[in-house]
Amino acid sequence: MPQDPPPQRTSRFSRGDLYFLGLLSAVGLMVGLRGIVHLGYVGQDFPNNRALMLLYPYKPLSFFYAWTNPPGLYWFANLVRSVAGAAHDMEAVALATLLLNAAGLWVLYGLVWGGVSSRDLRYAAAALITLVPFRLIHSVVFSADALTLPVFAAAALFTGRLFADPRSALSWAGLSASLMAGMFCKYTFVGLLPPAALLLGWAIAVRPGGAGRMRWCLAGAAALALPGAAFLLQFRESASLGGTITDLVWLPKGAAPVMRWGDILAPKPADVRLLSAPEYFRDRLYEPRRYSYSGLLHVASFTDCMGVFQPPPQGMEAQLRSLTMKPANRDRSALSQALQVWSVRLCVPYSVLAVAGTLLCGALGVASLALRRPLIPDAAVVSAALVAIGEKHGQPADPVMPEVDLPEGGS
Repeated sequence: MPQDPPPQRTSRFSRGDLYFLGLLSAVGLMVGLRGIVHLGYVGQDFPNNRALMLLYPYKPLSFFYAWTNPPGLYWFANLVRSVAGAAHDMEAVALATLLLNAAGLWVLYGLVWGGVSSRDLRYAAAALITLVPFRLIHSVVFSADALTLPVFAAAALFTGRLFADPRSALSWAGLSASLMAGMFCKYTFVGLLPPAALLLGWAIAVRPGGAGRMRWCLAGAAALALPGAAFLLQFRESASLGGTITDLVWLPKGAAPVMRWGDILAPKPADVRLLSAPEYFRDRLYEPRRYSYSGLLHVASFTDCMGVFQPPPQGMEAQLRSLTMKPANRDRSALSQALQVWSVRLCVPYSVLAVAGTLLCGALGVASLALRRPLIPDAAVVSAALVAIGEKHGQPADPVMPEVDLPEGGS
């Protein structure tokens, strides 16, 4: 006799949950504020990104698509700058992205509560996604990465609602708007279109009945076509300019690959060195084919490998207004180094379980769609489908921008 399917859990929080999550998110905010004080918004491409931010207001409709990012980051930063003023614009932008990321976290908490039945596992998962180093760093750094989590959370929220019931025009509009925002913030958000189309196409085919099915099918096609068209138009513009994304990230014919399938899928003997929490620049983590992709992903997730949240070197703050500012290495204290070594070592089980859990939930999600019976909760199906695409957070550094003459008042 077949077992009954697991009940679909709601994401409602108890009073105890709200106390715990409120305290947890407050800790995350405090760590982010400390990062802002330490100039944690100064990332690898800070001079380029700041120059593009300052140039954007003068030709917003003819944004220069030769560089890595679409215009969303620079539009958002100028919006904040117009309110906060130029004196502390970078701190204001970092604070705004920190608050957006904090709001996005609560959406992720809801997905966890909707997909996990164990109270202890819920709390552990919430603590992990709140305090994992790469999320804390991305929440304040001045790059497109700072907008990744809020946009992803919005897309996941509306995808989950439509997967449960695709007969909602507002949810289709919300999904289309969030994906459209993603296309103008970071090109890799295009990776969300295939799983969203799969999940919602299945939901339309199975859930609505009668003549309404065709109506919602057309609504879904239109909702996903808009962000798809936005992506293609931007890519065409980049290609016409010989842009970084469309030209420079592709290896020339005959060039040695940066990674092969074996480097991506299997660990390498050199990965053992990653357990000592090496630094990106000093220890040359960027050397091709030295480490496996999974090893690099692990050390980048659980340590501050680029030193963004370390105390800034003397004189760094005085250089922030210079468009030709050079990246400066930050020194880890002995305590910071020890903590990061323990972090990268103790969190190995988390990375292993993350891979295993994604594969398992992905397989059960596919089986749920094929068998038309919920083997796992809807929230777990949606989460596994969206994250399995492997949205890439790291991108090549922009080419060094030439010195630019800003219009008067644009310093």
